[in-house]
Amino acid sequence: MNYSASSFYFFQLPVSDVTTASTSPTTTSTSSSTSTSTSSSTTSTSSSTSSSTSSSSTSTSTITTTTTTPYNSCKNLRWNQTGQIVAGTTSGSNANQLKNPSCLYIDNNNTLYICDYGNNRVQKWVQGAPIGATMAGSSTGTSGSTSILLNSPIALTFDTNGFMNVVDNGNNRVQKFALGSINGTTVAGTIGSHSSALTDLDEPTAIYIDNNLNIYILDMGNTRLVKWVPNAIMGTLLISDSSLNNVYGMIRMPYSSNQVYLCDQGSNEIHVWTFGASSESMSLQTVNDSQHNSLNNPTGIVLDPYGNLYVADRDNDRVVMYCVNSTVGIVVAEDNNSGPSLKKPVALAFDSDLNLYVASTDSDQVVKLSRI
Repeated sequence: MNYSASSFYFFQLPVSDVTTASTSPTTTSTSSSTSTSTSSSTTSTSSSTSSSTSSSSTSTSTITTTTTTPYNSCKNLRWNQTGQIVAGTTSGSNANQLKNPSCLYIDNNNTLYICDYGNNRVQKWVQGAPIGATMAGSSTGTSGSTSILLNSPIALTFDTNGFMNVVDNGNNRVQKFALGSINGTTVAGTIGSHSSALTDLDEPTAIYIDNNLNIYILDMGNTRLVKWVPNAIMGTLLISDSSLNNVYGMIRMPYSSNQVYLCDQGSNEIHVWTFGASSESMSLQTVNDSQHNSLNNPTGIVLDPYGNLYVADRDNDRVVMYCVNSTVGIVVAEDNNSGPSLKKPVALAFDSDLNLYVASTDSDQVVKLSRI
């Protein structure tokens, strides 16, 4: 399941309640307290009641105070360090195999979609299935540039109309597939061309699509980020910098329409970049780990519902979490040389229960780490 950083839920009790009543002469004093815990916040409510009595009536006033404490996701989110293999066996092109998986996407049914980069195909893996089904490209791993073939697919996403959009890295294009169709339509890039013209792409590596169906593409070979509106024949330049020559991951920042995270293998950093800016506004690299205190070849990034950023720190064989408003990462998963391999992680995803999925190019498998 895809998560947006706006998925917070708060429950709040009434702030005040005032009543009047006629009774026989009496004096009443009441106090109570209530504590309610939810998945995203803790709410404490205290009430006090006072009464004043005359010979003919009683006036009662109740004041309720509510205090809401936000859920501390950074403190409470943890995962089992022994994973479960959910896709792939050994390297190969059979239906139960993967070869250099490069991206993960999980839909609302917790179905897994995998860019099977080395097999030039996209595989769909239903929960619990022993094999995958080919959704795009050749089931046998054949590469090509026709509408039914792919060449090194490296990223994918779905738009709001349910179309699957695949970054066809080796063909310098983005292909759109209707549900159940193996015929792709080119929506960005020019087949057979990879120049710096805005009609072309050169080794595109990442994609996201907004609610208006605008496509944002990380055009790594041209060291830029471009936007393609629906039915466009060329892109619009949003970011251009010669340093962005080894950037593989991109995701839009929470609550922002013009800022992105860029996953830069060349500098071993995660950049925060604003559209139109000549340089990044911030970078993330430091990790709270005495053995490896910085990122090393970060490859894939993903956000959780709370806005925390997770990095597939490939050459450190681990997953690093950067909490909201923090510039120092913490290690939340790493290879321990036992159980399913987390070595060379390159892609991450969450399902609806916030279980963490990791694609490993060392084992050619996808490993599920259950939330604890």
